[in-house]
Amino acid sequence: MSANLSKWAPWNWLRREQEARPLPVRRGGKEVTPLWRVHDEIDRVFDDFFRGFGLPSLWSMEDWPRLESPAILRPQIDISESKSGYEITVEVPGVEQNDLELSVHDGVLTIRGEKRQDKREESDRYHRIERSYGAFQRELNLPSDADADRIEASFRNGVVRIKVPRRADAQSSGRRIPITSA
Repeated sequence: MSANLSKWAPWNWLRREQEARPLPVRRGGKEVTPLWRVHDEIDRVFDDFFRGFGLPSLWSMEDWPRLESPAILRPQIDISESKSGYEITVEVPGVEQNDLELSVHDGVLTIRGEKRQDKREESDRYHRIERSYGAFQRELNLPSDADADRIEASFRNGVVRIKVPRRADAQSSGRRIPITSA
């Protein structure tokens, strides 16, 4: 008899995103270096190896404090849960509302956007460029009780709030079965 341990593990909102490649982002007009791509590919090989055994990644930079490449534009997210549903908060400073797109397909919520670079004058002399520009994408796997048809989103001060209600019919994942005398 094998035990089903999946019900004890927390929902992996980022499963699809962890399996995808990050989008390269321009910093000051330069592309991501080939050395970073090799580093990223080696990390992916180790991640795939450990994931094949059902283990968490030992090499994933996701778990390391702020070691991710500054050339990867990746908005930070918070996910909270209540009895009525889930709330996802996405920080997108410097991104305009009309440069954001939210969509849901096959149980995956996709958050896309682009942080556009300010127009530069040829005569401007920059001493330092630290801000990143370019496209980004986050993909979140919705739990089975999420009601994708009623998702709502709002934008204010560079923060997107996404409310994902629970389906009414999915509130209970189990029931008590009465035993009768035969």
